[in-house]
Amino acid sequence: MKIIANDLTRQRGAATLLTAMVLLIGITLVTLTTSKAVLVETQIGADNYRISQATAAASAAMDYGVVYFNDGGLDHGADLAVDYTSASPCSLNFTTGTQTNAQTACNPASAVTGNQVTNASMFYSNNTASCTTAANMKSALITAVGFSDDGLAQRTITQCVGTIDIFGGNAPKQPLVARGNVGLTGNYAIINRYTDINIWSGGPVAIGSSASAATYSRAAGVSLASLSTAQLTNDTVNNAYTSSKISTRDTGAGVDIISSDPSLGNLTGDDFFENFFFGTRTDLKNMAIAAGTYYTGGNIGSAAGKSGIIWIEGDASLGGINIGTLAKPAIVIVNGNLDVASHPNIYGMLYVAGQMNATGTPSVFGSSVVEGNPAIMAAGGKTGANVVGHGTVNLVYTPYTLDQSPASIPNTTAIVSGSWKDW
Repeated sequence: MKIIANDLTRQRGAATLLTAMVLLIGITLVTLTTSKAVLVETQIGADNYRISQATAAASAAMDYGVVYFNDGGLDHGADLAVDYTSASPCSLNFTTGTQTNAQTACNPASAVTGNQVTNASMFYSNNTASCTTAANMKSALITAVGFSDDGLAQRTITQCVGTIDIFGGNAPKQPLVARGNVGLTGNYAIINRYTDINIWSGGPVAIGSSASAATYSRAAGVSLASLSTAQLTNDTVNNAYTSSKISTRDTGAGVDIISSDPSLGNLTGDDFFENFFFGTRTDLKNMAIAAGTYYTGGNIGSAAGKSGIIWIEGDASLGGINIGTLAKPAIVIVNGNLDVASHPNIYGMLYVAGQMNATGTPSVFGSSVVEGNPAIMAAGGKTGANVVGHGTVNLVYTPYTLDQSPASIPNTTAIVSGSWKDW
């Protein structure tokens, strides 16, 4: 009995030890499980952060791409080539991996600068199945690729953009169009190397009293295809590809002048306006306001160097400034009377709701359209023909700055609904 008692004494605490071991193992397993869960959560959190960075970068690059397209389409260099392609993307402050920081190569600088876009690239593609476009590059598929700051996460998004057709395919085909009379008396040169008509008027056309005033066309035997853009838009006439004088003081109105056309002269002011624009006055005025190119006649000088749709409210005097370029044409709408002094250059279309009085040496490369609203003319103290002036006027018709421009008119970009893709 004594031996048995001693054995029982020696075995006391075994259950406690077993319980402690079980608890220890359980705590260990819980600790390991918790640690693994923490690691997984940390990894998931890091991955979410990285993908958020990549998505934010891609979205910012997409915004950059839309702004860039809106400022002049795919071809800011006017070389008939897409500026940024998949082979040569616009890299935005990317400093990780194989890409290098190329922020200075991305224009316009006013779109996105500094650290607003980092670790991203953007490029365009025209002639794609999802964004049907012609060779004029007025629509595109924008692809934006964003990366996390460590380059491990990547997100690609795409979007189709197009250009609002301001003219609806019905841009003027003549360098000078007037709803009423034309009475230029200065040393003007009106040139149209594309079509046969130089002046289209709803009222009589007075050729003028100057011996040097004349209209011109493309020289006989010279094909349109053989001329460069620079030749077609040249405002000089002493060259081999420009015809001799057609309509002059001595010969009278030639075959290049359509005058007293009732189909034009009988139009109301709004009908006349909408004969050329795909939209109402209010539509285009609001587009100019949204683009920040709405001015009053008193500050018309602020339009210098601008392009796109420019609305000038009230009577105005246009001095020696340039508006638009061949690469970025302008549509200048003067909702009043316009006195043209000095030597302004306008590339695109000039539309005057009242009277245009050319006393200086203006040049318009595109088309000048004058509505001649009697109420506007009377309010501004104007009388006589819709188009008057004794200045040296150069009007050169070129659809290159109108509906045939390979580039889109700035600030007319439209997002193609349903084209966003981020997967």
